[in-house]
Amino acid sequence: MTPDYQKAAIMATETLIKYGISSAPVSSLSILKKTPGVLVFTYQAISDKIDQDRRCLISMFGDGNQDAFTTVNMKDGKPQYIVTYNQQLSTVFVQRSLARELGHIILGHDGSLPEDVRNEEAKAFANHLLCPRPMIHAFQAAGLRITTEMLGNLTGCFDYCLSCMRRIPAVSVPAEMNRVVRDQFMDYIKNFFEYYRHASLSDGSALADFGSYMDGYEE
Repeated sequence: MTPDYQKAAIMATETLIKYGISSAPVSSLSILKKTPGVLVFTYQAISDKIDQDRRCLISMFGDGNQDAFTTVNMKDGKPQYIVTYNQQLSTVFVQRSLARELGHIILGHDGSLPEDVRNEEAKAFANHLLCPRPMIHAFQAAGLRITTEMLGNLTGCFDYCLSCMRRIPAVSVPAEMNRVVRDQFMDYIKNFFEYYRHASLSDGSALADFGSYMDGYEE
């Protein structure tokens, strides 16, 4: 079964629009806390509640869940999600992990799809959420060549996210949705351009090539 990468991209874009996200880095933690039917806890908070050492708690869920995991219960016929994450990770890893868990929730993953398909779709959702394509396209259209470190520090779009987007099949998001996101980010994009104009870019050894990341994408 093939992951529905297009659905993941569209749902991520819809999420940006729904919550009026207008700047980067995008905070998946903030979005999760605003999502109905979702409770968010740190590993430490859960371990305190059940009087269980957090290291033992993490080990219970296996190596694949050292960063975050989601459980779901039915309450009054509606799903209630509990997202737990490792607060001791760096902010970048926390936001990326929580964006993946948000993807599982928004995409309605209920266990009916194979695990590898669910994980691929959730990762695609996370990458499109954290690195909004209209924002990246604006940088590309302006011909910006900046270090990947600067890109990551200013937007949260580190090379890992962009390279993941490049590896999956090209998908198309409705043009109107992209226009809405671009308009939401317009002030941020202008401020980014202003910063870029005054920044000293003496390190030319690791430049972000937006063209290669966006090859094949149609809007």
